Amino acid sequence: MKITWIILRLGMLSLLVSLPVVGQTTSNIEGTVKDPKGAVVAGAQIKASSPSLAVERTATSDENGFYRLSALPAGTYLLTVSAKNFANSTFENVELTVNRTVALDVQLEVGNVKEQVSVTAETLLIDSTTAATGTTVSPRQIQDMPVNGRNYLDLLELVPGVVVNRQANQGADNSTPVLGERAGNNNFMIDGQPNKNTVNGGAAAQFNQETIAEFQVLTTGYKAEFGQASGAIVNVITRSGGNGYHGVGSLFHRNDAFDSSNSLDPTITEAPALHRYDYSLALGGPVIKKKVFFFGSAERIHENRILNFTFPNTGNVQANQILRNFETPFDKPSRTRDTRGFFKLDEQAGRHRLTQELNYTNGVVKEFLPLSAANSLPSRRNNTSARSLLLGFSDTVLLGDQSNPWVLTLRGGYRGDRSNTAPAHPDRSNTAPAHPEAGVSTTFNIFSGFTSGGIGGDIGSVAFGNAVTPSFLDQKYTSLSANAGKLFGDHNLKFGWNFLRTRVDGVESQVQTLQLFATVNDFVTYGPINSGFFTVTTAGGLTDQANEIHLRNDYNAVFAQDDWKFRHNLTLNFGLRWDYDSAFIKKDNLSPRIGFAWAVTPKTVVRGHGGRFYDQFRLGLARDVPSFGGADRRVVQPFSYPRGFYGVPTIAPVAIGASLFVGGLCVSPNLTDAEI
Repeated sequence: MKITWIILRLGMLSLLVSLPVVGQTTSNIEGTVKDPKGAVVAGAQIKASSPSLAVERTATSDENGFYRLSALPAGTYLLTVSAKNFANSTFENVELTVNRTVALDVQLEVGNVKEQVSVTAETLLIDSTTAATGTTVSPRQIQDMPVNGRNYLDLLELVPGVVVNRQANQGADNSTPVLGERAGNNNFMIDGQPNKNTVNGGAAAQFNQETIAEFQVLTTGYKAEFGQASGAIVNVITRSGGNGYHGVGSLFHRNDAFDSSNSLDPTITEAPALHRYDYSLALGGPVIKKKVFFFGSAERIHENRILNFTFPNTGNVQANQILRNFETPFDKPSRTRDTRGFFKLDEQAGRHRLTQELNYTNGVVKEFLPLSAANSLPSRRNNTSARSLLLGFSDTVLLGDQSNPWVLTLRGGYRGDRSNTAPAHPDRSNTAPAHPEAGVSTTFNIFSGFTSGGIGGDIGSVAFGNAVTPSFLDQKYTSLSANAGKLFGDHNLKFGWNFLRTRVDGVESQVQTLQLFATVNDFVTYGPINSGFFTVTTAGGLTDQANEIHLRNDYNAVFAQDDWKFRHNLTLNFGLRWDYDSAFIKKDNLSPRIGFAWAVTPKTVVRGHGGRFYDQFRLGLARDVPSFGGADRRVVQPFSYPRGFYGVPTIAPVAIGASLFVGGLCVSPNLTDAEI
């Protein structure tokens, strides 16, 4: 059986290598060639060339005068049109952005073929061939827009419908909800490779801003080739080298001398201390002119800062010692060291364009938290480190007739993300307050190594977690994709397959509990009003646990797309997609999609669309649902506190693999709520 399965996999891979494929990282130019009287011109020769990219494509207009140039990398092109008994027409500075079809109609002038008419192209910003709506953040915007922190994803704020919430879900999903969708419902792609953290949501690998050429944000109505999202598609393209050498070096510096104090808080008279240095280098050029090109970048970030927090006066509340310092201001020093490196190699070998790329990031954050006055102990700190490695490969080849070829692309990628959190002083107790977001709120570190929990003022809930065992998470993603495209008359057909294997191993220390209390006083006297919702209790206190997780999930998807040019100014989009996650039982995830784009005038397009979109449910469910996704979850360190939050905890006699859940929420693996 195992040998048969291996043979089937090898057979499928060999079939995919032979499939025609079109990618989401290139663009097209299409239009109609006419004479001065408006009659169509058949047999005209059209050539698009980009000396800087060493790219050249040719096409011939058909009996209707229609032509199409496919699979053009984003950049600036020179378009030349020639036909017998007509003067040559040349269009300069034709700008192509990612995943876009530019409509460029040509009207030839009667004359000798040796004559030439030059036109400076005013390429329209409107794509009249798709029902999808979205925005492209251009290279000029990335280069010229000031970005605090040098994170290119902050430029998502330029996209209509995007709301950046810098307070909610920090570190989990980048907090960028689009058109009312949850932030985790977006999908992120880098050069056609998946770059979404399928455990927590949001973008995974981080990139030096000098590495990013441009990116497109599709908000609604995107075609069947895009999946794993019910929110936005963030399609990012990295820079490539060309026939000339180009480089950049930069140093960005920020410090508190340029900051003002918080005018809304009179107790803070000085701006929080801040010293940040961001060093960056980038260089691109030819290895072999017109054939092999390279691009590389490196970035180093040093940041030292102190954040000031003050707890508001919430009134007279009877509470034990752990709740007495709510009005005490305190500082939270932190030190960040980030290193990012990127290297890309492009090769033009005949009708093949090969790309290999590598991206590496390594970040370390040390946070120093003060202890409560009751303990009279010095500060302690947490060490957090994260590393990410991304490898990518793609091969795009044109087969058949040069004027209307099959476009084949095969992609493969690997991404490894590893994060660690460890206490610096595991022998010291700690009770550390933190910034309250609403109501009575604080965080606790009972003794060093405990991750933060909180008391929410809205519903009177409390949740705590431990990190006596340092927590770590090791994520490995392997991806393959194959897509196909060719123009058949008025129909532009595409189809393809996507595969993503997710492997997650680690230990995440947390209580896995939510206890509800009517008031803070009830919390002090341990009076839960609900002991059935994710509640873990023992006589006299809480019981903690750390989860050892081994998650496995295989994602597969196939799609077919037909863009039918029904009339010269009306395009109909039809698509069908099927998604499947092995961690879920549901298999009939079919997504029909339909749309239209009607060019009323060259500068006005009316769009309409409808369809079904399946988001990929966050695989972080493995933390809460035993055996979800094949996860092997074990109770590692259960503890019991005889006096609530004081005293030395003792290990409870709980067997490995035993469940500590008295009652709680159960999520079915046959969940259908992922259907949006």
